[in-house]
Amino acid sequence: MIAVISGMIGLLFVLVGIQLSITRKQQKERFKATLKRVAIIKRIIGLSQKHRGLTATYLQGNKAVAGDLNEIRRHIESLINDANQLTQTTDEERWEAYLDHWRRLEATSMQLTPPESFRQHTSLIETLLYLLQDVAEHIEFAETDPSINDAHFLWREFPQLVEYIGQARAIGVATATKGVSTQIDKVKLGYLCEKINLMSETVFGKLNQVASVSESSQLQQAKQACLQMVCLINEQLIGPDKISITNQDYFAKASHTMEQCNTLLDNELSAIVTRFSD
Repeated sequence: MIAVISGMIGLLFVLVGIQLSITRKQQKERFKATLKRVAIIKRIIGLSQKHRGLTATYLQGNKAVAGDLNEIRRHIESLINDANQLTQTTDEERWEAYLDHWRRLEATSMQLTPPESFRQHTSLIETLLYLLQDVAEHIEFAETDPSINDAHFLWREFPQLVEYIGQARAIGVATATKGVSTQIDKVKLGYLCEKINLMSETVFGKLNQVASVSESSQLQQAKQACLQMVCLINEQLIGPDKISITNQDYFAKASHTMEQCNTLLDNELSAIVTRFSD
């Protein structure tokens, strides 16, 4: 009798062990699927930010960027198709809100006024940023691995920093295209400079503590790029009334700053994927 009971207990432990193994495997698969969705949404955000910036210069008379805008829209469409293959994405209410807004904006973006285009794009990107947070909150390991909790800023503050830079790129490139800086332009850009300064201090401070693969030199370069962009905006767009910097030059410099930040962000997100894929 005792042997039978011992055998049953042993079998129970085996079954519990198997169930735990299956549960961990399922959690890992959901985790990897979530990060795939995060990567797709983040890519759509980046393309939407670029679409906003180029649309701004198009509406100020630079029709040469029309081909680039069409190419961006094709890339966004491809990513939307990828996201729609993931049922977890289509279950998100904000995803449906984004799709509805994007379809309307895509059809009218080249006929809007510059201020309305900026508002529409920024509202669209705000929806995507909230969607990114919603999706990232589904990470199963958030409750069991403290390092994930420490990394929450990677899908909260860090993307918001890049968005502030993107807004400054869009407003700045439109200002450079028309060649003059109005008082409204100066106020908007001054506000964004303050946000970039404050958010970069927060982001790079946290990143310096938890960075898994990014080197300190990369962090310093990205932080320096943010500071240089703020200086560029103050010296070239806020200070003078007549603008001398070309829209191409400004767009390239702002894009470089965004790329440096996004490289760090991508590196750290990829490191999380690698760590939990083992």
